[in-house]
Amino acid sequence: MDCDLILLNVWKQWKKWKLIKHTFQQRNVKKRQILKLFVIWKLIHEAEGAHKMWVRPIFKERQRLLQGASDNLVREMELEDHEMFYNYCRMSVKMFNQLLHIVGPVIEKQSLVRDPIPARTRLLVCLRYLASGDSMTSISYFFRIGINTVSRIISETCEQLWNTLHKSVFPEIKETNWLKIANDFAVKWNFPHCIGAIDGKHVIIQSPPHSGSTYYNYKGNHSINLLAVCDANYCFTLIDIGAEGRQSDGGIFAHSNFGQRFEANLMNLPQPRLLESSESALPFVLVADEAFALTTYMIRPYPRSGRLNGQRKVFNYRLSQARRMIESAFGILTAKWRIYRRPIISSVSTAVKIVQATVCLHNFVIQNENQLPLSERCYTRIISGEETVINGALQDVNNAGRTNAHTRLASRIRDEFASYFENLGAVSWQWEKVLLNDF
Repeated sequence: MDCDLILLNVWKQWKKWKLIKHTFQQRNVKKRQILKLFVIWKLIHEAEGAHKMWVRPIFKERQRLLQGASDNLVREMELEDHEMFYNYCRMSVKMFNQLLHIVGPVIEKQSLVRDPIPARTRLLVCLRYLASGDSMTSISYFFRIGINTVSRIISETCEQLWNTLHKSVFPEIKETNWLKIANDFAVKWNFPHCIGAIDGKHVIIQSPPHSGSTYYNYKGNHSINLLAVCDANYCFTLIDIGAEGRQSDGGIFAHSNFGQRFEANLMNLPQPRLLESSESALPFVLVADEAFALTTYMIRPYPRSGRLNGQRKVFNYRLSQARRMIESAFGILTAKWRIYRRPIISSVSTAVKIVQATVCLHNFVIQNENQLPLSERCYTRIISGEETVINGALQDVNNAGRTNAHTRLASRIRDEFASYFENLGAVSWQWEKVLLNDF
């Protein structure tokens, strides 16, 4: 019972006791009842008073300034050791200040009763949580901030990172951007007319309450899916986040917003063009694995179940070389933001915000580091030193609803790519790879 209600009840009983005439025995019984209620009220009042505090002593502002990481360790690294700062925040000091300039105004809190936690500290808390994969409790002790406050800071900052960055770090869906991506794939990975590599990643989460098998995937974990398309520079161009882990990659693509736009021909793709001395114009396509359907805008490998001739093996090798970009992009994402190294302990909505924030930060860091000399690009060291290949669900998807003519056209497009790679578009090293099945 609430402490104030008990006190109100004591007062009412006392008023009744004074107004009503009782026998001596009745008066004593009533008196004892009132005293019991008063004792209960006093005990609850004292217990509540013992536990009520505005903020724990170790989390007070003075202690945070004297011993918290934001105003001590991070400041020291910022001034004296930029390499360790990069390792701590996964970005350079200059890049951190640039990010703070962008997101700082929207995460800054107004001063009411107490001075709020500064935007700089809020951003550091979020970045360190994403970069280290530590629990929120560890982050709380390290920055001298209450655990509930840390949880709220991470959720709010991840949301604002997505809101402020996604329009600038993801390319606009227009023909000129598709042509630039296709040119990069042709020059760097020898796959012309490729507008991106697509795959899915399971993001392991704590089992949501009362979710049953909704988020249970074929690997035996609870997860949400990150379906992504990337360019030839490891940057994500299209993403779909939050589908239940039990769904296949192909099924998620079919129901995603950009998947439906591809199917409806609303992605502003360039018109099919002739390759070098080829007989027919070839469309611009996504490269995918066996989890996705073969369509006019997406090609997948020839089935490995049957015996493949040389031409089909060459095609599978060349497609594998281009499709490796999305695997490498997931590897960089996981190596840099170690929140992915263990199950995310949060609600599904917060987990989605975390994935959104890390994907934006991934693109933000790469795009800014691309402006630096190659020797100074830290993300290249991450992928060469500790790349982690993440495989998505490999179930085949049902092609129901597609006409035979549509399927035959998609197969013919794949055959024309295969013919081009074997003849005019051949590269010298592909024959050895195909001979050794080294792909």
